[in-house]
Amino acid sequence: MTTILGLVLLVTLAFLGKYLLDKIPVETLEYSFLNYSGFYYLLLGFLSGPNFLNVFNKPILTNMEFLFDFVLGWTGFLVGLQLNYKTIRRFPAKYYFTAVVHFVICFFIIITLLMVVNTLFPNKLNLVELMLLSLVGSMTSVTAIGLLVREKKLRSMESHLLEFLAAFDNVIGVFGLGILFLVFQVNGNASTNGLLLNVAAYSTVIFLAFLFKYLNDEFNTFEEKSLIILGLILIVVGVARFLHTSILFLTLLLGLLLVNMKRIDTKKLYLTVQEWEKPLNFILLFSIGLFLDFNLSVFWIFVLFYLLIQIISKYLAEKTITRIGSKAKFTFGSFLTLGMSSLSMAIILDAYLTDHSQVKVKVLTITVITLFLTNLIVLRINRKKKLKTR
Repeated sequence: MTTILGLVLLVTLAFLGKYLLDKIPVETLEYSFLNYSGFYYLLLGFLSGPNFLNVFNKPILTNMEFLFDFVLGWTGFLVGLQLNYKTIRRFPAKYYFTAVVHFVICFFIIITLLMVVNTLFPNKLNLVELMLLSLVGSMTSVTAIGLLVREKKLRSMESHLLEFLAAFDNVIGVFGLGILFLVFQVNGNASTNGLLLNVAAYSTVIFLAFLFKYLNDEFNTFEEKSLIILGLILIVVGVARFLHTSILFLTLLLGLLLVNMKRIDTKKLYLTVQEWEKPLNFILLFSIGLFLDFNLSVFWIFVLFYLLIQIISKYLAEKTITRIGSKAKFTFGSFLTLGMSSLSMAIILDAYLTDHSQVKVKVLTITVITLFLTNLIVLRINRKKKLKTR
């Protein structure tokens, strides 16, 4: 198959998937999660990829990386658009404190235990890979929490805090990725060169944000604004790849700047970007599936260790948060924060596409498997939960 034909097939599948998704049965919480998390897209990608049917072989994947980069850029931009200061300040300070404490506890427990476990394996993960797994392992699933809220398995106070924590974890995760890139880029190059590269990247994003503010007054139609946004994202994506830094982080910064500028209709801006969310989300998940490789030595043993470490970290973090929040009358329990965020897959893909030498595909595969295991465990534990009247 040629690269052009592969692109046509991928885009066609994306738009078909947008409509076929609603036809899949969602009788239980577990089926609902598989549906909303894009499991079937991932599965289709894996079956079509070089490690199974080889419809999309490795040369084609290499030639299509620009498309995967763009979808990552769109994802980061969408996350950034949710960081409107007027919306952010509505949440109480204790919510931010709780989310940060929970994330930090999980991160340090996971990285510490992973470094110990890593010594048991002959093919050891490097420090960057261990930190990435710790980063995404500390994030909480928006989908799993949303399903439990929808099925009325959580109290109002509990659900409100958990929904905030899961959403804010996505932001912390992408910022953590940006910091990770910054630290290792500065250490990997001469310090001055590394800093200059990052200053150039951030300066470009700031310039493009002000450029959009100016152009926003000149164009009014949906099509015109969509093209402008598309162009800005493509430029930032190109800059990120040229400077070997995170696409998700730079496009998040672009979205954050735009959504907080005056004279920009943030609601229309968000709706313009969200219009393409479903087909682009399909391409993202399908592309992740294309890279998955389950034929790895001692692979499943490491996955089980990683799952166990996450269970330990989330248990201790939930206990700590419950103790801190006892006076505020909110509690965590039943491993509600165990499920990994779907954005974790995009974070690992971003790191993998940026530097194949530092981040191997097995890290992406480990992340995907553990994501589904942790979320299904959460839903299985809590699906028969009934709220007690006080």
